[in-house]
Amino acid sequence: MLLFSIALVLAISGVGAYALYNPGVHDITLRSHHFAAVPDWVPVALAAGVPLALFLLDAVFAGNHIRLLERGSEETAYR
Repeated sequence: MLLFSIALVLAISGVGAYALYNPGVHDITLRSHHFAAVPDWVPVALAAGVPLALFLLDAVFAGNHIRLLERGSEETAYR
């Protein structure tokens, strides 16, 4: 979780710096959807948020896996 926190702080500061120096807007078209006047920092924030969400999901699953392994080793130690 410490690595996730460090990565989160770095991503937020990077997106904040990008938004500070790029205050413009543009239009985004995805297939038949059209989004008008989207701030420039929104796609950057989404691009930074997806890997961070996957990193957090991996950390949660790894923690649960370790917890299950510890329970299994405690149960076999008392037999």
